[in-house]
Amino acid sequence: MKKRILCYGDSNTWGYKPVTGERYDEDERFTGVLARELGEDYRVVEEGLVGRTTVFSDRMEPERCGIEHLLPFILSQLPLDYMVIMLGTNDTKTHFHVNAKEIGYGMEELIIKAQHILRIRGSKAKILLVAPVPICPEDDPMFGPESAEKSEELGGVYRELARTWDCLYLDAKTVTREVGGDKIHLTANAHSALGRAIAAIIKENE
Repeated sequence: MKKRILCYGDSNTWGYKPVTGERYDEDERFTGVLARELGEDYRVVEEGLVGRTTVFSDRMEPERCGIEHLLPFILSQLPLDYMVIMLGTNDTKTHFHVNAKEIGYGMEELIIKAQHILRIRGSKAKILLVAPVPICPEDDPMFGPESAEKSEELGGVYRELARTWDCLYLDAKTVTREVGGDKIHLTANAHSALGRAIAAIIKENE
């Protein structure tokens, strides 16, 4: 059987094009780049949802709470060898009123639950925690100036989480900072850089 990788994230995992809201083609999305870089011995499974958070429920965008969906998505994709988690950008929205450290608390609960589900199913899948590329929105009504600051701080917060919970780790801003016209969603070049970086980490851990 091919080695299986579940990518669990938000609109940037889904492949949301800046401004237009259309979806990048499969080969353009970082998940597609990841699959191409790893080759035929791997199967990359996308699970991206626009608006998904770590643990926060949003009345304006319901059914987006990431921790609530973990169980069915993990169980439906077993067996797994890796799980790539990239969330946190939507948590910086102003109406959640949380700082980067509190977003980290949510991510910690999500990691704990994911590891528990994998463990009780006998899976030795490794979690790769990815701190998303920082955003700098100017006109989006859901994000304010403090959202950019919080998104910038997530890299350090997530690094500590990865160390504490024995996860692989990537700070996406170390490989790209390219966001498109909405200053939130990744450019095609950013998807390419991110996919290659994730592939390199997986190859290093084989």
